[in-house]
Amino acid sequence: MNQQISAQSQKLLLQIGRKIRRTLDLDSIWQQTVNSLGETLGVSRCIICPYESSSLQVKVAAEYCQEPFLPMLGMEISLTAAPHFIQALATLEPVVVESFAANDPFGPQSLLVVATAYQEQANGIISLHQSQGRSSRKGKTDRPWTQSQIEFAQELAEQVGSAIALATLYQERSKRVQGLSQLKKQFLLKASHELRTPLNHIIGYLQLTIDDQADDPIEERDFIQEAHRSAIHLSKVISNILDYIELSEACQTHAELASFRNQEKSGHQ
Repeated sequence: MNQQISAQSQKLLLQIGRKIRRTLDLDSIWQQTVNSLGETLGVSRCIICPYESSSLQVKVAAEYCQEPFLPMLGMEISLTAAPHFIQALATLEPVVVESFAANDPFGPQSLLVVATAYQEQANGIISLHQSQGRSSRKGKTDRPWTQSQIEFAQELAEQVGSAIALATLYQERSKRVQGLSQLKKQFLLKASHELRTPLNHIIGYLQLTIDDQADDPIEERDFIQEAHRSAIHLSKVISNILDYIELSEACQTHAELASFRNQEKSGHQ
């Protein structure tokens, strides 16, 4: 943690970070982040947008907003129209924008943008808006962001980046598990049908033979042959099911081994 941040700020960072890491719900992480930054730094607005490198747009996922600022929740922002976002995502360093259009309805503002990241890969963008209401004796607007505020936002963004990565991984695996569970249910339903059909044929034809329901020896032999054919079919179905189970377990073991190796590599870096 940055040594220039005061002990009080460090304590607050740890408390906020611990609270954020307690949940694996992305919506909760996003909202806790903007609320914590907004309240702690006393800003006019704080938004957070998830980021994917394949997209040229980001969407406001959570917001802390004070009047007279208008809500931006759910708004899509084009990265090509927000060079300060692009700079923060590319450098993973805080970006301060201190000049806005003179005709801005909210008056002069300043913007602090920090990217969230995991293993040097950006996964979100935090934007803090602050009105510039203070003026110096020389008539110049004071710097709206202190170094401690910038460092606080950057330190928290680093913790949030890790929390986002963990929650995203958890949700992806949860969806994968749910998908596999559904596939297993479908497989069991189909397998049950495939097993019961030949088994019922075997039982039926053998029962007819036992009960002397055949009109003559030829029909009796037909009953036995049908039962035999169904038994062979049942054997093939069982063999296919066992092969499928063995292959699925092998694929799962391979995937777990690959994941373990990747974690090892990450740990040694």
